[in-house]
Amino acid sequence: MNSHLPVGRLANRLETLSREGTWWMILIAMAALTVTDRQRPELGIVPLYIPIICAAAWKLGERAGYFVALIAALMATLVYFDGTPGLSGPVMTVRVAFRVITYLFIAAIITSFRRSYDRELFHAHQDRMTGALNKEVFHQRCAKAIEDAGHAGQTLLLVILDLDDFKAVNSRQGHLIGDEVLRSFAKGASTIMRREDLIGRIGGDDEFALLVRVPSVGEGHDFALEIHARLSAVLGGIPYPVTCSMGALLIPPEAPRDITELLHAADQAMYRAKKAGKNAIFVGRADVPGMPAVDRLFAQRLEGFAASR
Repeated sequence: MNSHLPVGRLANRLETLSREGTWWMILIAMAALTVTDRQRPELGIVPLYIPIICAAAWKLGERAGYFVALIAALMATLVYFDGTPGLSGPVMTVRVAFRVITYLFIAAIITSFRRSYDRELFHAHQDRMTGALNKEVFHQRCAKAIEDAGHAGQTLLLVILDLDDFKAVNSRQGHLIGDEVLRSFAKGASTIMRREDLIGRIGGDDEFALLVRVPSVGEGHDFALEIHARLSAVLGGIPYPVTCSMGALLIPPEAPRDITELLHAADQAMYRAKKAGKNAIFVGRADVPGMPAVDRLFAQRLEGFAASR
């Protein structure tokens, strides 16, 4: 949302609050507004309930938005029950109903806007064809995850992979088949990933990246081989001769946090795997900035995979 506009700044500020913090803000604002309205009704501050309803519907969701709208409507009509002269029972009922309907309608509109906003934001983060994260978003989330892992003392595995011979399939079979191969691979890769792992399509037609948390550097080597085996199994279910070259970079907690250098190192490891004859994996460790210790590790159990296709 455009942060240069007041409503954009308000929405961005709400996004930084926790649900508990938002609830406290709403409760305090409603209490202050209700007390002030009861003591000084001539000020006419009842419309200020509307921003509170908008904040609740935007940040807390549909049910919370309707609940706050209903409570706000009731609070806004308390003045009618203080013996306001000239108001009969039916008139008071109509005024209360009108307020309730109006506030619920406002909550419904804001909820609808939020759904549309989330839907567009979701699509803006995705690669349209494969459903994986697009390059920009993957880089952003990857940088944050790597920084957080350093503080938490966690080891990560950064993977860049390229689909071998995809361009030949795309050329011979046509773009429709090529697109189907990419979608099938991305879907299969997503099924073997955990919820907290990242997968993105980061370059060209057939280059993907993964960021996975691993227990340790030692176990990370085996983890990388296992990922390569599983991704190769995904490709094995596609009726076209496509394999996978993969560069994997282990990132221990003490490693440098420069995302550009880490991605470059993983990318170089992938190109070494590709030059080694494809359908291979190189695993490195990020110890020195720009100079990862890269070990050549072929997935022996996958030998002959390409020849059998």
